[in-house]
Amino acid sequence: MNDPVVDAVISAFEPDADLLGCVRGLLPQVRRLVVVDDGSRDPWPFELPDEVRVIRLAENSGIAAALNRGVEDCLAAGADAVLTLDQDSELPEDGVERLVETLHASGERTAFAAPEYFAGVRQVHRVDDRGRLVTRHTIQSGMLVPASTWHEAGLLREDLFIDLVDTEFEMRCSSFGLDGVAAPGLHLGHRLGTQQRRHGWLGRLGIVGISQLTLSTPFRYYYRVRNRVVVNRERLPGTRGWRTRDTLIEAIHFVNVLTLARPRRSMWRLMSRAVRDGRAGRTGRMPTELTAVARQVRWAADPIEDDG
Repeated sequence: MNDPVVDAVISAFEPDADLLGCVRGLLPQVRRLVVVDDGSRDPWPFELPDEVRVIRLAENSGIAAALNRGVEDCLAAGADAVLTLDQDSELPEDGVERLVETLHASGERTAFAAPEYFAGVRQVHRVDDRGRLVTRHTIQSGMLVPASTWHEAGLLREDLFIDLVDTEFEMRCSSFGLDGVAAPGLHLGHRLGTQQRRHGWLGRLGIVGISQLTLSTPFRYYYRVRNRVVVNRERLPGTRGWRTRDTLIEAIHFVNVLTLARPRRSMWRLMSRAVRDGRAGRTGRMPTELTAVARQVRWAADPIEDDG
């Protein structure tokens, strides 16, 4: 792919000023920048530059639907590749150039190019015989996806709404024989969930994974559990070991979540309903009656201060 036409899509929901910073950094790097407002309830407290195309969805439809509307718009406008980003991600000023170079060097049958590091976490699974950094567990924010991948593997799965959307997409690409690759040394900044330290003697151990872990907003655990069940039931070709390993790791995390949730019965209600819905094939937005349940949950842990 020589000098590809690159567009970017950012999904946004009630964003803060981080979005404006992301937009300003991206504009010089791409042909077109599309921001999709995923049904924000309140007016944004800032205005985007005039050259940004804004698509506003009537209601909150989930990150996959928001990104898909933007990707469709870019492909219709002739983009050769589309970069997807979250509203609070930060790509370096040469980020798009490095992703394009990586995609070009990887040749055909490449699903996408992504930063080697996402919020400090390495996204590389292995180095193949061609020296490519093949990805695994790639976060969609920072993915540069060629039009050929979108056409062959399809868009993001909207019924998952949020969580594991990128995991399912990466697995689906792999089932088509398309591997994601990482741009060596490229870092993408992003805010993840809050790292917490347990109360009591476990909290004093200071061992990450035992005394410390990163927790999502409580309502996200409905989606994380349900979508894990849904993705596992799809049984995409060539992903059995991948799915098994991920399920075991997440099961351990979910046990930790249950031990830290207060009241624990509320988190149990979210998770057990998620399992039932996943097995029944019920997807989309979380049932409205669970929203109040999720709001009850607090963590028996203390946020860890950022020393930086």
